[in-house]
Amino acid sequence: MPYVPGPFIGPHLYLQWGGKLPGNEEWSCGLRMSPINTGDVASAAAMLPGVTAAVQAFHSSPDINTNARALLSFVKLNAIGTDGKYVLPTTNEQIVADVPGSATAANCPPNQVAHAITLTTAVSRGPAHQGRFYLPLPTYTIQPDGRILALYTDSIHGAVTSFLAALNGVNANFKVAVYSRKLGAPAQRLVTGAKVGRVLDTQRRRRRSLVEAYT
Repeated sequence: MPYVPGPFIGPHLYLQWGGKLPGNEEWSCGLRMSPINTGDVASAAAMLPGVTAAVQAFHSSPDINTNARALLSFVKLNAIGTDGKYVLPTTNEQIVADVPGSATAANCPPNQVAHAITLTTAVSRGPAHQGRFYLPLPTYTIQPDGRILALYTDSIHGAVTSFLAALNGVNANFKVAVYSRKLGAPAQRLVTGAKVGRVLDTQRRRRRSLVEAYT
């Protein structure tokens, strides 16, 4: 059956962060946070400083080895209604002073190279069983088999685990979650872990404004 979007199962928060890439390109990542207990999506503005600190620490961590040319410029946290739209007409956004990644700029990969982080839940199939976001400009030596070393993915996994814990610690009434708005089968599941692969990925939309120069 083709995927047809419908309403979300309930209101929640959408966290988005991103910034600049070489050549006037941009990158962004996003994930969702679910209200639990007495969680109220009106808490987004008050939570923004905490999630910004968590994002900034994650982006600049040497354990994920994001290139220094991937600059973190903004963090947003906003309430999303069941219709998939912002609840408020305004945006909760923190402008960040172009924080670089930790890896040496000279080893920068092409803008479209990314590294997928898979968010796992308590189930292995069906709507909302896993989510994903893509780290920008992963700076690693590719091995003869076309992959990066497992010791690097081990470090990334540890950093992602700490990042998720930091986000979950901002407000006890919100947890990182995966949402699906599949028509007739909306779902929400709390994130229980993450997976990090050894094969780097591609995000074509991160290289769509770079001006070509021919010889």
